[in-house]
Amino acid sequence: MGAPGIARNQMGLLGLLSLMEASLNPESPEPLPVQVVVLGKETSLANELAWDTQPLIDLFAVGLTVPLFSTHLRELGASHFTIGLLSSLYSGLQVISGPVVGSWSDVRDRKSVLTITLVLCSIAYVALGFANSILVIAIVRFALGVTKHTQSLCKAIITDLLPPSERASAFGRSAAWGSLGFIIGPTLGGHLSEFNNGFTYVCVLTSLLFVINIGLTSAVTDVGDRKPSDVSPQMQNDSILSRFGYELHKSVTDMTDIEWGTLWETFILRFIFGFSVTMYFSQQAVYLREQFDMSQRHIGYTISYFSASGMISAFLLHYITNYFYRNDDSCMKRLSHFFLLMTLSLVGLYLAPNVELFLVALIPFSLSCTILRIVSMELMLKQASSTHRGSLSGTSNSIMSVARFVTPVSSGLVADKLGGHLALLFAALPPLVGTIVSVRMRIKSAAKAKRKNE
Repeated sequence: MGAPGIARNQMGLLGLLSLMEASLNPESPEPLPVQVVVLGKETSLANELAWDTQPLIDLFAVGLTVPLFSTHLRELGASHFTIGLLSSLYSGLQVISGPVVGSWSDVRDRKSVLTITLVLCSIAYVALGFANSILVIAIVRFALGVTKHTQSLCKAIITDLLPPSERASAFGRSAAWGSLGFIIGPTLGGHLSEFNNGFTYVCVLTSLLFVINIGLTSAVTDVGDRKPSDVSPQMQNDSILSRFGYELHKSVTDMTDIEWGTLWETFILRFIFGFSVTMYFSQQAVYLREQFDMSQRHIGYTISYFSASGMISAFLLHYITNYFYRNDDSCMKRLSHFFLLMTLSLVGLYLAPNVELFLVALIPFSLSCTILRIVSMELMLKQASSTHRGSLSGTSNSIMSVARFVTPVSSGLVADKLGGHLALLFAALPPLVGTIVSVRMRIKSAAKAKRKNE
């Protein structure tokens, strides 16, 4: 690479680092924010467009790279065990770092934390594209596992901006646009990967998409006013690393203020949802190939069909909620109904004698997946105070990561012992448990409301 090219790369990297430093600089116009204050006012149209576009671009970026990652590692000579180890490394780090990064956004402010994580992700994907060493790729995956929490931070921001009555609709739009991004991403990534050094092009494009999200984040207003903290003036004048160390320490200690014992049922429902969906998808390709002799291409079409159904369901969530669940403030009615629908649809998928009926049964399954994902998140954030939303949003993602971590092993054991076709039926058991738990929570919530009225 010539000197001008090196200079341009250095300028680009310095620009990203400058943006990151500006978020942490004590000389900035808004010194050391530590708490987000809910504004309680309507967001502008520009803000709504920005937060609708964020998940689209984020999952478009992820969809570009993730399907190609294993193939790229194989081309570099990695074993299947190494590939699995790197995947587990990412999931394990997400479990640990999710609550910490979320709590950091409670301590500092969500906008600057989101900006910092996007900057780091952008740099990491460029490094991933040019890495030719498994060790370097492992280091990059470590960095991404710690910092890639854009979805949970965006959900926490939406919760800050909107009143409870509007959050489900906003989460629905976010999920819908995210589904669209994950439909487009793998297709474009597959085409780009066919060029020489295609994986590098894909990673650079992914990095540029994160830069676009940085621009969208910086353009958004009304995320939350920040008020001075209890940090001493001496601390505010300390170095960036000292202030970051203080914020990280406060992020961890603040999590001890959350009453975790009151949230265990919500965590169980979130885990059951993640376990059920991952169980289905871990068996889907094998089941379709063995039962209906589907080619890989048609299996891909089936996955896209599921994603498209989920996107439509997310757009319809606002109307479903307003028409059928107008008074379901506790979320329990929706949870019990759609866990039951998921159970029945999984049984229907297992019993489907042909592809046509399988695709019909896939519609209610997609609907229940979309609504349970959104409503379980809504329930968790509804139980959080404004100073702990980031922590709970990060914890929610950690629970999903745990489910994704343990499910493939469980699914494999069930398939080996009972057969691949029965593994799909086994996937109906967790949502049945979810139905029972949510009905129990609904009865308890109704009794509590009755005592309160008396």
